[in-house]
Amino acid sequence: MASHSALLQSLLDLLFPPRCEVCNELGGEALCEPCRAQFIPMDEPYCRLCGHLFQLSEARQTLCSSCRAKPPRFDGARTVGLHTGTLRRAVLNFKFENRRRLQEPLGQLLAERFEREIETAGGLPWKLVDALVPVPLHPKRRNWRGFDQALFLAEAMAARCGVPVVADGMVRVRPTTPQVELSTRERHENVRKAFAPVGEVLRGRNILLIDDVYTTGATASEAARAAKTGGAGHVYVLTLSRPPPGWHPAAFAMEPGDA
Repeated sequence: MASHSALLQSLLDLLFPPRCEVCNELGGEALCEPCRAQFIPMDEPYCRLCGHLFQLSEARQTLCSSCRAKPPRFDGARTVGLHTGTLRRAVLNFKFENRRRLQEPLGQLLAERFEREIETAGGLPWKLVDALVPVPLHPKRRNWRGFDQALFLAEAMAARCGVPVVADGMVRVRPTTPQVELSTRERHENVRKAFAPVGEVLRGRNILLIDDVYTTGATASEAARAAKTGGAGHVYVLTLSRPPPGWHPAAFAMEPGDA
């Protein structure tokens, strides 16, 4: 006999049929296959350190010019795909429209990218990662938004890949201006010393920082600095998306304020 909660869910589905949280088409999946099929994955060639996408003419390079000039504090960053089209809408709908049903499929995307890196010859040594650490929001921002999107993503990813979430190892110690409003130089200054480790929680751990979007890498690098100050060993970064470089055709479809 069906439980009361199952009957209630069936009634709700009848009255309010489930739809894709990105394209709004009817269906049981929060992120439908046609929307997923439109994602532009982050495939090689890219910078081996920060993951910046190279043109084919740059394929023989190992590091991008930014990493050669000033290496970030993390030991490697990867992303699922380009912040454009349906992936961009999925990230924004989850983050700003409170589409909580997207938590599981977006976490699955992160888990799949994690496993792909492990299986790729010459990939980052993520078999050594023993903790997922969400890049924390400041309490004021979390209270305003109502949830911590990086924590939700990390928890959904952990359910797929089996690596535990450590959410109490780092805090954001001061509020910062939204990065989208700032220039590259201002972004680095904006997050300088914005994070701090908590006690000995991260000491001796190899961690994977989880966040939604990687733009200039300023936030990721500063969070990695704080984690290493707290004793973390290797610190890596995984995000759902990052804006396409200016030469990429997808860059011409970007909307103002996307990056």
